[in-house]
Parts: sequence; C-alpha cells; structure tokens
Amino acid sequence: MMRWLIAAAFALVSALSAPAWAAEPTPNWTGIWTRVGSLNFDPTIPGAQTDEPPYTAAYAARWKTIKEAEANGQPINDRSAQCAPPGLVRMMNMVYPMEILQTPGQVTIIPEWLGQIRRIFTDGRPHPEDPDPSYNGHSIGHWEGQTLVVDTIGLRGDGILNDHGAPLGDKLRVTERYWLADPETLKLELTLVDPAVFTRPYSTVKTFKRRSDIKMMEYACEENNRNPVINGVTGVILQGN
Repeated sequence: MMRWLIAAAFALVSALSAPAWAAEPTPNWTGIWTRVGSLNFDPTIPGAQTDEPPYTAAYAARWKTIKEAEANGQPINDRSAQCAPPGLVRMMNMVYPMEILQTPGQVTIIPEWLGQIRRIFTDGRPHPEDPDPSYNGHSIGHWEGQTLVVDTIGLRGDGILNDHGAPLGDKLRVTERYWLADPETLKLELTLVDPAVFTRPYSTVKTFKRRSDIKMMEYACEENNRNPVINGVTGVILQGN
C-alpha cells in the first residue's frame, strides 16, 4: 500500500511539473510541404493585404528607388544571389520545399533553399534580452488550441520582404500563426511590425501543401544549386514543385 501511495505521489508531482507543451494535444505537421499561390500574397484569403507595403516616408523612398532600378534592368540587391541565407521573412516565400519536424519543446523548419535550419522553441523559454542579430532571428512559440503562434525578434537589418527587394529593418518583429485548413493544407498568417519601416502592422497569408511524393534534396548554392554527376558529366537538375 505504501509503495502504491509513493508511486501515485511521484506521478502527480511529475504531471504538475511537466511543461505546458507536454500536456497539450497538438496537430502533427511533420513532413514535407511546398508553397502554393503567389510569391507575395494570397488574395483568396479574406483579410490578406494585397496592396503595397505600408512604408513610412523614408522606406517608401527606398522602395521606389529599388523598383525604378529593377525596371531599368539593374540587378536586385538580393543576398541569396551571393549564397547568403534569405532569412525571415523571405524564407517563408520559398519556391523550394520545406520540412517540418515536431519534437518535444521545439518545432524545426528546414527549407531546402540554401539548407537553412529554423528553430521555434515551444518549451516556454523567453526571448534573450539582447539577442545577437541573425538571419532567422530568435523564435518562440506557443499553442492556442490547434494553432501555433510564433514570435520572432533579433533579425538582421538587411532582410528583404520578397524577390523584388522590398526592404525590412533591424527592429522587425514577426508574428506567425500556423494552422491546418485540412489534413493536407497548412496556412500561415504573417504579421510584420516595425514602426521605423511600416505605418501599421502588415499582414500576409501563405498556403502550403503536404507533399509525400517528393523528397528533400541537397542545395549547394556555391555549385549552382543541385549539381549532380551523371555518367561522368556534371549537370544541373531541377525538382518540380
């Protein structure tokens, strides 16, 4: 009897001390996903903003200069063209697939594009007080029912919003909400806040489809992406998404 009481007490203490994420049922998103729809916005989603970014005067002037340069045939200042990571938020506009891995206390996103790894901590830890700026920033998340809510800070100031070079700043805060529209469709709502860059919060919605018919491939940017050797000859192949 005493042994049973001790075991029951131990089980109760363990349950009470377990982190919140361990007790909550969460959807299983582990697998490979590819983006569908526009690189920038999905106008079919109610509430998604499809207009120009709501830039402050200073950033609107920068954006105007960038668009005029592109229209005149000048190359866009895109760090991924020099094999640097695209970073958040552009990495979530990816053409290539991404793999999601769910483990206790963490959701990991592995885009095929440039072989990045993004860690979203769901174990209850806070952001560091003064995070070192990085391409993907510092991300913490929590579950609201079946929706994963992610908060990211600590991003570098040289990021861009899209493949046209729309600029971002170093005080950017990104809120993401991920949920399943159906078992094969993952939705992502991104909201960007930076008073120096935007006059109001800026939102966009992304759609991803589960892909069991493809596999993640090695991306070697320095070798012109995928660079296989076939019959002794080096060539480039592309994976249809």
